[in-house]
Order: sequence, then C-alpha cells, then structure tokens
Amino acid sequence: YTKLAPFSEIGKKTPIAVRFSTVAGESGSADTVRDVRGFGVKFYTEEGNWDLVGNNTPIFFVRDPLMFPSFIHTQKRNPETHLRDANVFWDFFGLRPEITHQFMILFSDRGIPDGHRHMNGYGSHAYKFINRNGGAVYCKFHWITNQGIRNLPSEKAAILASSNPDYGIEDLYNSIKKGSYPSWTLKVQIMTFEQAEHFKFNPFDLTKVWPHGEYPLIPVGQMVLNRNARNYFAEVEQMAMSPA
Repeated sequence: YTKLAPFSEIGKKTPIAVRFSTVAGESGSADTVRDVRGFGVKFYTEEGNWDLVGNNTPIFFVRDPLMFPSFIHTQKRNPETHLRDANVFWDFFGLRPEITHQFMILFSDRGIPDGHRHMNGYGSHAYKFINRNGGAVYCKFHWITNQGIRNLPSEKAAILASSNPDYGIEDLYNSIKKGSYPSWTLKVQIMTFEQAEHFKFNPFDLTKVWPHGEYPLIPVGQMVLNRNARNYFAEVEQMAMSPA
C-alpha cells in the first residue's frame, strides 16, 4: 500500500520517540484529569523525520478546522481571571452538535486512562498512502496497547490528582527503567478512492470512525518504548512535532 520507509520490508526497525500529554492542562497539570490525551509519535527514518500526531480517541470534537482555535480557547484559562471558565466551555460545546460523539467517550468510563501505558492511540485523521507505482489509498492509523485498556474511576483519579499529579509519567518512566517495556501494535484501515466516493458519509469527517466491519484493522508492526529520555525538556517537550 505504501512506499513509506518504516513499512518498506518485514522486520524493518525504525527509531521512534513518543510524547504523551493532556490537552487542556498546561505542563505540570495533573495526569489524571478527565481529558483527551495527546499521542504523538516521531519516526526517525532514513528518508527524514515523519510525525504521526494524534490522540487516545479515534475521533475529535470538531470537523471544521476553522473551529480548532476556538475549541482550544475553551480549554485554556480566561484571559481576564486566569481561571478555567466552565461557561466558555459549555457555551461552545452546546452550539456544536458534532461534539456529541467525542463527549460520549470523554465522559464515559474510558475518559480517564490509567496512565499512558494502558491507552490506545490514533492518528484520527484519514491519510493517504502512496506506493512505489504511484497508486494511492486512504488510511487510518491505530496504536493498540498491548498492556490492555485500563481506566481510573473518578474518585481515585481525584485523589491521585492531589497526591501524585505526575502519576502517568511516573508509571511510564518506572516501567521502562525496570525493563518492563510498554508496547503497542500499529494497525491500519485501508479505503480505496472508489470506496471513499461511494461511502455513506464523508470519510474525512474527524467526528466519525470508519466501521471496523467494513474496513478491518490490518496489523503492520509493533512500537516498543525501551529507553527513557535523559533530558525530558530537551528530548520530549521540545520534540517539535509537525504532521504537515
């Protein structure tokens, strides 16, 4: 399906780096809040760096990219009070009905992952694969955790937010340090141009998923995190992801 270097042959190994994050909170905020998690992967290939940037949910809040700056403003602090503003949050979301799908995940039992190791990651958007012959198909990326999905109840998450706000990053660091390397299986969905032309809804709508029954997940590789950063700020915070 693709001439992309990491998928060029069976058994190919490509160095990667990963940045997990919350979305609404700034650096240092609690790891156990009810929030979408950022899931960014940088591939260091022989053809250059390739960044696959996504979240721990297969969909997103809005479908119109012009709405993204407004969405981000609802997640950040009120410029006058420097406080979180629930009125701004719910005013925006109440006017965007396409947000319902993401809310059904965010406010479900899967809304608070139990650390970074026990959540999936998704490229979310539809991408295009191009093979060596110039043929192309659309695709979606899924990182399926091999540790199993595990989530926190609200009560425990609230306790951890005050007693150990770095719960997620601590769990990940200690797991790698002791040699219990977390891993994910990378799977893709494939859709031809013809299938996209006749699909029942816009296949590029970021608020919807491609049905797995019609577009099954195809395993293509494993991601294993086997080394911690020596300088977190330089190697992770300043990783500078660019999905363009």
